[in-house]
Amino acid sequence: MSRRANRILLVAVLVAFINLPAAHSTWTRWQVQRNGTDTVATVVDPGTRVLGDEADPSYWVAFRFSEDIDPDQLTWSAQVEREVFQEADAEGSIDVRVLESRPAAHIVEGQIRNPLGWIITIVADAILLAILLLAWWSRGRARPVPIRIAAIGDVERCPPGAVLEQIEGDLYLVRGEVTGIDGDEIVVDAGERDVLVILDGHQNPVGYQQPAEVRGRIVP
Repeated sequence: MSRRANRILLVAVLVAFINLPAAHSTWTRWQVQRNGTDTVATVVDPGTRVLGDEADPSYWVAFRFSEDIDPDQLTWSAQVEREVFQEADAEGSIDVRVLESRPAAHIVEGQIRNPLGWIITIVADAILLAILLLAWWSRGRARPVPIRIAAIGDVERCPPGAVLEQIEGDLYLVRGEVTGIDGDEIVVDAGERDVLVILDGHQNPVGYQQPAEVRGRIVP
């Protein structure tokens, strides 16, 4: 796999790692809304709590599904609106929409969703984008002027890798990913330097973004 492909794969993995939790949460919520079943869950004892201070209280309800929905009889909790909290506290039950095969996938009536997960995801995406833009900008400014060589033979396919090796005098071995093809010239990414290869009538069977090897002499 080429270095550029490795970089693209790394970025894709990072994007997936950052966004997968929020995407999975959104997908699960959509599944519950579409395919879920409305049920009445039992508030456990003590199942209602008020957290925070008087100026900014948060209302929490702990509940349990019936055995046919959740054989393990686990206790779940959710932050809800005050009216729903008061009704659950008085009646000892609360309305919930749930996927019967997945009790962890549920939506409680009057549930308050915490936006922290989305905030973290958006901030992480912004940081990743800033890093990528900075890397692109730095690469464009710091990249030295390409070396120009005239090929003394055909371009050949080779294993991935970047090499710019002086064989003798002005004769060099160049190996790397083809990053540009323009008529009788190709550009090879040889690591720290780009090399502009003048084919001078020699053949190039290597395509764009594929590893290539060629020998040539430096020209002004």
